[in-house]
Amino acid sequence: MRMIGGEGHDRLPALFHRRDIGRHQSLLGAMHGHEGQDTLSKGRRRGNLVILTPANQCRGRRAHRRCLKGVRFQHLANEDLGLKSSYRSISSETLSNFVRGPSLQTIAKSDLGAVVGSLRVSTLVAFLAGGLLVAATPERAEAQFYQWGSWGNPGPWQPKPRVRRRAAPRYIEPTDEKPATALPKPSGPLVLVVSLSKQTVTVYDDGKQIAKSPISSGMSGHPTPTGIFSILEKNRYHYSNLYGGAPMPFMQRVTNSGVAMHAGDLPGYPASHGCIRLPYSFARNLFGITEIGARVVISNEDLTPAEFNSPHLIGPLPPDNVVQNDAATVQAAATGASNIIGVSPAAAGEGVRTRGMAAAQRAAERNRLVTAIVEAENAKAAAEDQAKAATAAAQEAKETIRKERNEEGRLAELARKAAKAADSAASRFTSLTAKMAKVDVAQLDAATLEKQSAEEVAEEAKMLDAADAAAAAKRAAEAQTAKAKQAVADAGALEKARKVAVEDVKQAETVVASAKDALAAADALEARKDYPISVFISGKTGRLVAKLGFVQVMDVPVTISEPGRPLGTHVLTATTFTDGEKALRWHSVTLKPSQTVQYARRKKRRHEDEVPVVAGGHDADPAAALERIDIPKEAVDQLAELMKPGSSFIISDYGLSRETSARTEFVVEPWRSRSDTSETRYY
Repeated sequence: MRMIGGEGHDRLPALFHRRDIGRHQSLLGAMHGHEGQDTLSKGRRRGNLVILTPANQCRGRRAHRRCLKGVRFQHLANEDLGLKSSYRSISSETLSNFVRGPSLQTIAKSDLGAVVGSLRVSTLVAFLAGGLLVAATPERAEAQFYQWGSWGNPGPWQPKPRVRRRAAPRYIEPTDEKPATALPKPSGPLVLVVSLSKQTVTVYDDGKQIAKSPISSGMSGHPTPTGIFSILEKNRYHYSNLYGGAPMPFMQRVTNSGVAMHAGDLPGYPASHGCIRLPYSFARNLFGITEIGARVVISNEDLTPAEFNSPHLIGPLPPDNVVQNDAATVQAAATGASNIIGVSPAAAGEGVRTRGMAAAQRAAERNRLVTAIVEAENAKAAAEDQAKAATAAAQEAKETIRKERNEEGRLAELARKAAKAADSAASRFTSLTAKMAKVDVAQLDAATLEKQSAEEVAEEAKMLDAADAAAAAKRAAEAQTAKAKQAVADAGALEKARKVAVEDVKQAETVVASAKDALAAADALEARKDYPISVFISGKTGRLVAKLGFVQVMDVPVTISEPGRPLGTHVLTATTFTDGEKALRWHSVTLKPSQTVQYARRKKRRHEDEVPVVAGGHDADPAAALERIDIPKEAVDQLAELMKPGSSFIISDYGLSRETSARTEFVVEPWRSRSDTSETRYY
């Protein structure tokens, strides 16, 4: 080995060759103040060298990072060195100079044991404090120990090792699964019913079952929510953003919080984190026939859509080929319309509205809104001009007040000075008369007497003139004060006029904004008129809300008779036109309250504000629920224009779930409160 020494280099890195570590354990123990074996266990190896570092110098995240990236320096005991313990940086160039320097002293490996044996521990430690033991390596071999440089000198640039990103798991469809039968093309809107107790999903088309498959729903602690949902998003190759990019092929999302139907493993029991796993082949086939907005009903029990009809359903408008002059047709239509919720027989007898008539009315209404916007814009412009004039007048009045008050102050000061001058003149005249009264007139000659008389007359004239000037100044100041007060009153009136003008501008802006909002709503409705409409009626809020393509187009109050009586939770879906497109075939699915009472009790702490409805009465009859609901006529007319296959009515004693948003259809989770804001991610 080579011994590198020299003054001024008393704390250099301690680097030892692997072969010499076992031979000189006493040396290493002396350098660290403990046994060499312990020191060796603390060392790190780079190539053929061992870098010894005390454990307390590599503790902590930052120190550990430094230990991994750079060479550590020997930390010798204070009692042995008499020096302050610290780190010291040394560059590759400095180390190279030490290795090649003329002051270096070479010691043979065979003599190292003799050196160690002949020196006392303290003497050897002091000697090693001024030198460095380096293994016999090539001249530029020190670069391998400074791959990224050191604290004092970054050293030569070295490319960082390339980080390989782990690729996302690839979707590989299992080959041992039995292929599912191809699903027929649906003739109308689909309804998917998921049964958690039977672990199945059933697909219905026009009330007929077209497919059924096993599933795997949420495990204990990650339950699949029950209620009324719809397909919000479809993605053929979806990867989880929570579970390491796990593949979830043929994903069909049903909630914004992460519940979805997708292909996955089916162990025969609930095993997911809330999603609904489907067999791979069935998931592929189902993905091909569903559309965004398809209804999904998740229930503990296996529910079956039943054909439903009621005179209280809102039917579609007849097509344009209806002859309004046909008395029989008109009478039949009027009789049928009189049974619609909220439509009186008198209103129904006015005539039969067709789809073409409704379209013409919408166009006329849009033209009216455009005209209203123009008129409102003109009124707003006039109000703005009036407000500008009123503002200018008010500002001018304020300037007038300032000028009048300045003049008032000036005249008041003149009146004060005039009054003071009058008082002075009166005082001088009084003093003069008092002085002359003390003079004996008999002793004065004629010239002196005449002079005093003239002086008295002059002072009296000055006094009278000063008094007149003071009175005039006072009158002028009082007149100016009144003028300033009038200016203030005029400015107040102008300020009130300005405020009224500004308020008129705000009202005009409100009218314009309302007209524009109404036009935007009409345009949105016209753009989405071909979408099926979804209607939700809540017994809890007493309101009817309607959506077209996830966009809300209506929100009106409704009247519900016998408010203390439950309505139940029902989904009514229009599947196809009947009677020459003058009526619709409906199917209903009713969620039974008894099936989730235990769930509600189990979740009592999370949903304390919701009380489960006890089954009984007519809460399971959608016809009875419809009969008790009264909808305003304007809403009925608008809904009739939009009724078509795929439209649906949802009736519930509860409000909308917190899952409902501008990106979703109506989501109803009975026995789960909307006030529950707990965040749950299922995938």
